[in-house]
Formats: sequence, structure tokens, C-alpha cells
Amino acid sequence: MYDVAIIGAGIIGISIARDLSRYKLSVAVFEKENDVSMGATKANSAIVHGGPC
Repeated sequence: MYDVAIIGAGIIGISIARDLSRYKLSVAVFEKENDVSMGATKANSAIVHGGPC
């Protein structure tokens, strides 16, 4: 039995799991892909589009 279940192992899901690991909680992370960060957050190129110049 788990205290917390996180659905999705993207950047947000893994960050939440990491923060919860500081406490005495049993945390489960469920992901449909083969590895973590395989969804939309994987393609984040960190480019800021400031609009027309």
C-alpha cells in the first residue's frame, strides 16, 4: 500500500516524487512510456519566444 501515487513520470511528476522523498512516505510513480520524461516535457528546448521584435 502506498501513501501517494503519482501518475506521470515527466518533469513535474518526478519533481513531486523527489520532494515527497524527504518525508516518511511510500510513493509510487506510474508511467505509460518505457522511461521517464518521454512525453511533452522531453521536447522542451528552453527557448523563450519573446514575440515580434
